[in-house]
Amino acid sequence: HITSMIQEIISGRSFTKDLIAGFDMVNEEDVTPPILSFVPDILDGKRRDPLDCFFHCGETHDRCNTNLFDAILLGTRRIGHGFQLFLHPHLQNLVKERDICIEACPVSNLLLGYTTDLRNHPVRYMLARGIQASISSDDPGFFGYEGVTMDFLMTFVAWELNLRDLKKLSLNGINYSSLNE
Repeated sequence: HITSMIQEIISGRSFTKDLIAGFDMVNEEDVTPPILSFVPDILDGKRRDPLDCFFHCGETHDRCNTNLFDAILLGTRRIGHGFQLFLHPHLQNLVKERDICIEACPVSNLLLGYTTDLRNHPVRYMLARGIQASISSDDPGFFGYEGVTMDFLMTFVAWELNLRDLKKLSLNGINYSSLNE
């Protein structure tokens, strides 16, 4: 499936260059093969077309999961969730140095049990370390809500944010998007 998706994106970009911005690899980490399994296909796609890749990773309790390492090595500009990044101070430094944005999905993390209290969410800690983040929703249709309002509201209260923090998180959602000028 991954191979065929990469092939479709590459062939589609020849006539929709302004429409297809990159490949967002989303998977449920605890039941699907790791990113490492797809590296040959991803690198082949990047060789054939300078395709931006974004990875949904670090959303697991498995301490042996290496997806965060692989996403960073593959040059991702964004990491969806990155929840487990707090376990790896050296990766946090790389994320900060390489200016990678963490797409925090607090409501999803709460509903799926990755955190039981948003006041202890690891992205709150990472923000204090200067790591860039945006607030995103994750499967709002599945959870029965639309947009990111609930995610912003709950993080505003739990993370004790101010208007400047909210503005920064909002602008990061734009600045780290794959939109052109």
